Amino acid sequence: MKRGIYHKTKWGNIRPGWHIECAAISHKYLGALYDINISGADEVFPHCENILAINKAFSGRSGANYWLNAELVMVSGRKMSRSLNNALPLSQLFQKGYSGRDVRFFLLGVHYRKPLNYSEEAMETARNNVRRLDMFVCRLQAANGDGNGYAELDQLIYDLKNGFAAALDDDLNIAVALAVLFDFVGKINAPLSRGAINKKDSGKILAALRNINEIIGVMSFEVLSATKEIQDLIDQREAARRAHKWQEADKLRSQLALLNIEVLDMPQGPVWHYKLMTLTENEHCEV
Repeated sequence: MKRGIYHKTKWGNIRPGWHIECAAISHKYLGALYDINISGADEVFPHCENILAINKAFSGRSGANYWLNAELVMVSGRKMSRSLNNALPLSQLFQKGYSGRDVRFFLLGVHYRKPLNYSEEAMETARNNVRRLDMFVCRLQAANGDGNGYAELDQLIYDLKNGFAAALDDDLNIAVALAVLFDFVGKINAPLSRGAINKKDSGKILAALRNINEIIGVMSFEVLSATKEIQDLIDQREAARRAHKWQEADKLRSQLALLNIEVLDMPQGPVWHYKLMTLTENEHCEV
């Protein structure tokens, strides 16, 4: 607060501090007891401890059921902070071509009790992981295998759901939760590539992924229609492939790449998506 600003009370002129402000605001809008209080690890003392003490004195309750204090985001060995003039605005990351989902995956990269080190390499890893999930979803949306379905699928989905939930129950162990997810992706990719996943199977998998995405929020399930130019190039390339005209097919793939289109060849036909993420989050697939 600016110098000279205060409240007149029966105790005299007072200036409310940060701790009592947070306690008062949370009590007004969330009540005497709410689910989670989230802040940085550098605010455990005195900030969070003072909020808890004020809540106890006022209502007899702690305020939050859980106090989650995340470790800091670091850059070049120092805390990322506006006061240190080393904070990185989201707009700058977007200008570099990263999407909101890329940034979110990066932030999920380590357990909340561990420092998160920012680097371009870490951001690229996050973007590649998001793209891997996107391509997996695209392939599932295109899946149209024959037969009675993949016999092991129900067990794999069960293991995915239970393994993911168990990891989060273990003090929000996001690293293990994501490992469970990518292990599932790896186990499904093989039968998916050989056409063993039918429409019913893919529907089950996509439903499970949507449930998980309600928590992690990094996957996209939107299907994008192709423009005439893109569809013509994809059709021409597929015709060239079927005719074993590999050089022509490669040339058409290069033309599509210039349009930021990546094509994946599936048993049921080609699947494509945008290679580059943008601020408008328009990387989806067409099946």
